[in-house]
Amino acid sequence: MMARRKIFVGNWKMNKTPQEAQAFCEAFAPAIGGVSNADIGLAASNLLLPSLTTRFRGIQWFAQNCHWAASGAFTGEVSTSMLKAVDVSGSLVAHSERRQMCGETNLSAGQRVAALLGAGMQAILCVGETLTERDSGRWTDVLKTQLSEAFEATGIKHWTAALGSDPERPLLTLAYEPVWAIGTGRAATSAQAQEAHAFIRGWLKENLGTEVSQRLRIQYGGSVTLQNVDELMSMPDIDGALVGGSSLKADDFAQLVTRGAKSV
Repeated sequence: MMARRKIFVGNWKMNKTPQEAQAFCEAFAPAIGGVSNADIGLAASNLLLPSLTTRFRGIQWFAQNCHWAASGAFTGEVSTSMLKAVDVSGSLVAHSERRQMCGETNLSAGQRVAALLGAGMQAILCVGETLTERDSGRWTDVLKTQLSEAFEATGIKHWTAALGSDPERPLLTLAYEPVWAIGTGRAATSAQAQEAHAFIRGWLKENLGTEVSQRLRIQYGGSVTLQNVDELMSMPDIDGALVGGSSLKADDFAQLVTRGAKSV
């Protein structure tokens, strides 16, 4: 099995003023200074990104959303060129909250991913099932649909752009986020998370080939905490974490990243 470099990204969602964000980073940046075997990023409000990318270059900065058009009448959206101009690394795409509250679809998710990859930027594509879909046994069908429709919408037939030019850092990361385990304190067991990650990797192999399936990273994004990070990160197909609530406190997130990066 190919060893993949872990990636940990904190999703601040709609939290932190500029002053709060700066105070967080002043504590967080030195606390993760010794972590060299994993990529560490934060997804922050667009309002915060210009100043943070300038002051804290040791952290990879992500937007929480990015439009597929280069420019135009898209009120409230941002383009890849706008993000690149302020040294943003990439963006989250189709987080479950945007699917539920903002009408994000598999089609628009694929379009956003295609725009990011086309600009040479990172995309973190979120997929995952609701509690009803999990309990009814339809979770594999949900993941198949989310992946196939998003990938088809990109217009990139073989998805070579997803791999990028850096063997350790593909441009595309998939984030498996069981919707029933976000903000509820109810995490999937390590076995459930591994099963879903293995299913996604199997889908990648069947549809996009062995190289893509082995190189693309799949994060777990469902209530990752200091209590479960060691076990989750020890699973063979879990390549990091997309972290919500536990990323809002600098000490907590630094400990989580440090421990997660050491897990084998």
